[in-house]
Amino acid sequence: MAATRTIDSDIRPISDLRNKFAEIADYVQGGRPVIFTRNGYGCMVTMSYDAYKRLNDPVISELNQADALCENDPRHYTRAQSLKILKERRDARRKVHA
Repeated sequence: MAATRTIDSDIRPISDLRNKFAEIADYVQGGRPVIFTRNGYGCMVTMSYDAYKRLNDPVISELNQADALCENDPRHYTRAQSLKILKERRDARRKVHA
């Protein structure tokens, strides 16, 4: 019978990142991320570059397609336009509270 893997086997204290880096680097190459804890609480996740690309590439592709659709449609903002508006609003809010 094959061993059942649970998320618990992928949780490690943050000190392991420093003390067992090579072991963790090899482990994540198997496709499983590692969750690191600090003082008993999750603080970060690490994964292989390939796993990151598999996770991230479809999102970037969807965003690029959405940008292309919005490019010439005045009813919608592109990512760049949205970020510009959000930054302007943030900066205006900072001036009010300064």
